[in-house]
Amino acid sequence: MHTEETHNELIIRESPGCLWIVGLFFAFVGGIFVYGALGGFADYSRHSPLMLAAALVMGSVAVGVGVWTIYNAPITKIVINRIENTVLMSRYGLLSREDSVYDFDQIEGFCLMEDRDDEGSPIWYFALQLIDDEPIRITSLASHSETYKREYVFRANEFMHKQLTATEMILDLQDEDETEMS
Repeated sequence: MHTEETHNELIIRESPGCLWIVGLFFAFVGGIFVYGALGGFADYSRHSPLMLAAALVMGSVAVGVGVWTIYNAPITKIVINRIENTVLMSRYGLLSREDSVYDFDQIEGFCLMEDRDDEGSPIWYFALQLIDDEPIRITSLASHSETYKREYVFRANEFMHKQLTATEMILDLQDEDETEMS
């Protein structure tokens, strides 16, 4: 995730390129298996029908997993606009684009969603909490670092004036001497 900020807009982007590369790898290798099982192998006639059927099934599953991985990892762009008091959430997927616009009045704030990975450790997602509704998960890439995702939550809420500057940060700045502040 990375951000761009102007005086009136904060733009947060997430491009899950690593997931797209993994998905393309699965789809490519699976496609080779499917191609070979459908007659593309140089020695196609020497292989048993059972082996060809297994290659076709394994290849089809790999292509399906690759497409599913790419489909579930859209490119996400959040534009927080102070002039219009709106949050625009755009998701660019494999075959579609989805835009959602929310007024500041509809939004309680940005938040973190906690989930568990396969080993039971907590993982964190960046989310948008609407008033009287379930949070909307924004990121497709989870992080084990709560602090990393919390920085985006804090920055987005502060930009929308939904959260005051933390007292801890003000006190930390007051404890520094002039040479450390420069």
